[in-house]
Amino acid sequence: MPHRTRAPALPGRDELYRLLAENVTDYAIILLSPDGRVTTWTEGAGRMFGYEESEVLGRPLATLYPADDAASDAPVRDLHTAVRDGRCETVAWRVRKDGSRLWASVVLTAIHDAAGRLIGLGQITRDLTERKEVAQRYEESRQRYRSLFENNPDAVFSFDLDGTLRTANPAAESLTGYDADDLRSATFWSLVAPDDRERMRRLFSRAAEGEPGGGETALVHRAGRRVDVRVTLVPIVVQGGILGVYCIGEDITDRLRAAAERDSLLLRERIARAEAEAANRAKTDFLAIVSHELRTPLNAILNYSELLLDGEAGEVPEVQRRHLDRIRGNGGQLQRMIEDVLGYTRLDSGESGIQLERVDLCAVAQEVAREFAGTLDRRGVEFEVVGEDGAAAETDPRRFRELLRAVLSNAAKFTEEGRVQVAVRREPGWVAVAVSDTGIGIDQAHMGKIWDPFWQAEHPLIRRAGGSGLGLSIARRLAGLLGGDIHVASTPGGGSTFTVRLPLAH
Repeated sequence: MPHRTRAPALPGRDELYRLLAENVTDYAIILLSPDGRVTTWTEGAGRMFGYEESEVLGRPLATLYPADDAASDAPVRDLHTAVRDGRCETVAWRVRKDGSRLWASVVLTAIHDAAGRLIGLGQITRDLTERKEVAQRYEESRQRYRSLFENNPDAVFSFDLDGTLRTANPAAESLTGYDADDLRSATFWSLVAPDDRERMRRLFSRAAEGEPGGGETALVHRAGRRVDVRVTLVPIVVQGGILGVYCIGEDITDRLRAAAERDSLLLRERIARAEAEAANRAKTDFLAIVSHELRTPLNAILNYSELLLDGEAGEVPEVQRRHLDRIRGNGGQLQRMIEDVLGYTRLDSGESGIQLERVDLCAVAQEVAREFAGTLDRRGVEFEVVGEDGAAAETDPRRFRELLRAVLSNAAKFTEEGRVQVAVRREPGWVAVAVSDTGIGIDQAHMGKIWDPFWQAEHPLIRRAGGSGLGLSIARRLAGLLGGDIHVASTPGGGSTFTVRLPLAH
């Protein structure tokens, strides 16, 4: 008979459950005795709550509850519900070892043996703190907007793209003489005086296509009289799409003209500032969340590419290796762009976190330079770090690395041949770090724009190199945060020198 090789035995069900509990680290999986004491503590639970297994085994479930909930017998009620109904689901605060709170989704399930006897309970916890914070920021922003809308002394209407009225604030009701119920059936055209409807229809259509506009016109009051107003029409833009049109109307009748214009000007400035700040906060939150969500799948792509290139799945043919190299290269570029965006949003939201200390800039420059040495060497570009040992500045080493990395990345990106040099030298009261290259240089007309976020010049090498356009903007803001400055000298076709100056350590 031919020899048959027996397949390795699969783990038993209990072993599979154990492996699952030990390897799932995004959730806290805890097993409890029938009286609610911890009997099994997984790695995910340790990561979420901060306890070592030896610290928590045998302790009651109430250990993970805030003190006020524990005092009100919430743990006991949850256990009783799970035993009675087989399952208890809650979304509530839980507490870590260090006393900090997390907003958590908790599922507590009763576990019975084959005879139906209760032998314990299982709890699975998911940390929802970040999601709750984002929701709170959104709700605060919405309430701020609502307050501006309701308390605005100017009439504010919002219309659908076809001119149907959606909302109107109290000032709009006062201006037109209609109450909220009457306005529900109104349109933009029905509010405008008949002799000016065609002109205002054109302005409304342009606003609905994305072009703000406005001017003086007359509305028809419920009592039949004309109300002279100055209107501003602006598109309602959400996630790049136009959903409708805002109409802001200012009463400019003779009796109120002077006071209304003066008050409205001040108010519009406050509204514009508040809306700009709200929009900037929303943009920063959006970029941070999107960048964070992109990193997880991108890291998986890069890691699996590395595994395949290392032959973990078998020998890789040359054609496939070239494709994998391209995936890794482009993935690395995207990863750097994501880091740039995250760095920019942190700076934009005021999260500087500067910790000043005495730092040897020459030593740090040599450390950062090693990150770029391989890329430049493969191109045949000469690369060196020169300077005075012990040239120490009073700065934040982490932030200085980010700054230098941004400037060096710029030099490496646009230098295909020749030389890149980092020179560290002392100046009176300062330590200067100059990054020089023999790359494409910068046109004088663009000198004032290179520091702008997302700005990139038109050049074949720039299009090929890609990038976020944030590096130099981040570098300049970091230099300012560190108490220094950065400036550039450049000749088109002759390379560039970016010089960072930081306060000398005393």
